[in-house]
Amino acid sequence: MAIIALKGMRFHSFHGYYTEEQSVGNNYEIDVYITRDLAMDAMHDDLDNTLNYETIYEVCKAEMQVPKRLIETVASNILKDLRKKFGTGGSCKVCIRKLNPLLGGLVDYALIEIEG
Repeated sequence: MAIIALKGMRFHSFHGYYTEEQSVGNNYEIDVYITRDLAMDAMHDDLDNTLNYETIYEVCKAEMQVPKRLIETVASNILKDLRKKFGTGGSCKVCIRKLNPLLGGLVDYALIEIEG
C-alpha cells in the first residue's frame, strides 16, 4: 500500500455559519491522503492509470468555491467526490483547517478531519 498526499492546498472561501464569515470569507488549508495499492500503477508509468494530483486539487478547488455553512459538509463532499473519481479501493482522508477563525481570541485554526 502507498499513500498519495497533497498537503497545504490553500483557498480563500466563504464558508461559515455566521453572516460575517459568509461575506468576508476566510483562509483555509486542505490536506488529502489517499491510501491505495499502487503496484500495478507504478509498473505502467502512465498518469491515466494512477492517482493524478491535479485531479485531487481540482476536486478540492471545486468544493471550496461553493459556500457551505459547515466545513464538516465541505470535507464530506470532498471525500465523496474523491471516492467517485478514484473508486473505493483503499482509503481516503481529508483534513480542512479554517485559519484564524473569528472566535473573539487568537486561534491558529479550527480543524475537521474525515476518513473513509
